[in-house]
Amino acid sequence: MAMERFKLSEADRDTITSGVSCALLLERYGFALDKKESTRNSLKYRRGKGETYIVSHQGKGWWDTGSQAKGNVFDLVKHFDPTLRWRDVCNDLGKMVGVAPASTPWVNAQKASSDYPPPAERWAKARPLRKGTTAWQYLTETRCLPEWLLRKASANGSIRDGFKAAWFSYRNAQGAITGVERRGPETRLQLKDSVKTLFRFQLRPNTPVRRLVVAEAPIDALSFAAMDVERGNDTLYVATGGGMGPETITALQDLLDVMRHNPNALLVVATDRDVSGHRYADMLYDLADENGVDSMRLYPPGGANDFNQALQVSKTENGASAAVAA
Repeated sequence: MAMERFKLSEADRDTITSGVSCALLLERYGFALDKKESTRNSLKYRRGKGETYIVSHQGKGWWDTGSQAKGNVFDLVKHFDPTLRWRDVCNDLGKMVGVAPASTPWVNAQKASSDYPPPAERWAKARPLRKGTTAWQYLTETRCLPEWLLRKASANGSIRDGFKAAWFSYRNAQGAITGVERRGPETRLQLKDSVKTLFRFQLRPNTPVRRLVVAEAPIDALSFAAMDVERGNDTLYVATGGGMGPETITALQDLLDVMRHNPNALLVVATDRDVSGHRYADMLYDLADENGVDSMRLYPPGGANDFNQALQVSKTENGASAAVAA
């Protein structure tokens, strides 16, 4: 007798996608919630040093920051175990309907996003970066960024002065603020409802971009710029915010689509010298190839893990910024 093929009804599919959180699955796969890096609507889960996943849409969606993999709970199960049969995936998920993730109490304790003005509105009210403030001291003394660079970044709308922290803007292709990252001596988070597209900095704003330098963190992008003055006139320095979400990939593709018409266009990979940095580098190579733009990777000089670490070491040893070697 022939076996009847297993079919999942639309009603059962809706029950599973609504009743099983991607956060629950990640917890069962050994991931833990990073509360400092998470918001109510964007939960960051980590496993070890190299794996980071984002849970969004009230637990119904996910994406891997180290690749372009994303989807719903069904996709997540298959992502981690491609050998599972469809019937088994559905049966396993069906048993989890209604089970709350361990992160639920933390999520419920967070203020609803509607309690906060959008990032663009909060950015507009933030003060310009000024010498003598906590943020200025943190960036110049702890992070060793030169004062001339900070003045340019402030004038260009890349940095502002938040409460005891520097604010870094993330903008889309039209220049609109989509998110704000806060960094300070005791602060490392993003404003509520932030969407990380790209942090952007140019020594000469509005100059056509021939060279695109992509780092992970805004401070690393600025550190690269500080060591790259002689070649920075036609360069745009950007940061992905330590992830490669769909909005970030779209922003990079938009830039590369414009650059591809310049035969001398170049994407410079300036990611960290670690497992995540190597994975991001591979993704950036692929994006450059897909858009017909040459690419190369520059590692932080002196064996440093990132470009800010290299800048700090060079200033300690030499009292000046070391040039980035091509």
